[in-house]
Amino acid sequence: MTSPSGNAADLESRAMTAYRQGDHAAAREGYAAAKAAYDAAGDAPKAAEMANNLCVVLVALGRGQEAVAVVQGTPETFARAGDRLKAARATGNLAAALEAAGELDKAVDAYQRAVDGLHSAGDRSGESQTWQALSRLQLGRGDPLAAAASAQAGLNANPKPGLVRRFLRGMVNLAYRLPRP
Repeated sequence: MTSPSGNAADLESRAMTAYRQGDHAAAREGYAAAKAAYDAAGDAPKAAEMANNLCVVLVALGRGQEAVAVVQGTPETFARAGDRLKAARATGNLAAALEAAGELDKAVDAYQRAVDGLHSAGDRSGESQTWQALSRLQLGRGDPLAAAASAQAGLNANPKPGLVRRFLRGMVNLAYRLPRP
């Protein structure tokens, strides 16, 4: 007989395989089943992890409202478990879900909380990616100055910028030093 958590791990593995293969429908079903199995086993952090994975899939499927409902409360679950990094990443997932659901003011706030948490946890790469996501949202909302500032912060946070990012960083820094008319 398979234990509930063993079954959950198998479901999780199959869902991850489906996700990597681009089968979002199978990944959605798998992560939902794995979350339910981890919930039944009383493993709140693993259930929250599956909720976050499910959130990513739902956003990819264009189901923003569902993604928000699934990921709601997971940052707090990770924080209670003492995992600041997963809490910050979950906040970033919540931000993406809120953006997909059209709740843009809430998404901006969540992205900013995620950036703070990722910075605090020392995840410079995640911080950089989250700044970039915030910048794209701000640009889409018609706020080019905030978008530029967020993009600059993202470039500065990137621990290993490639040639293109180093070039962009230099160009943005130069633009900030030019005299204003």
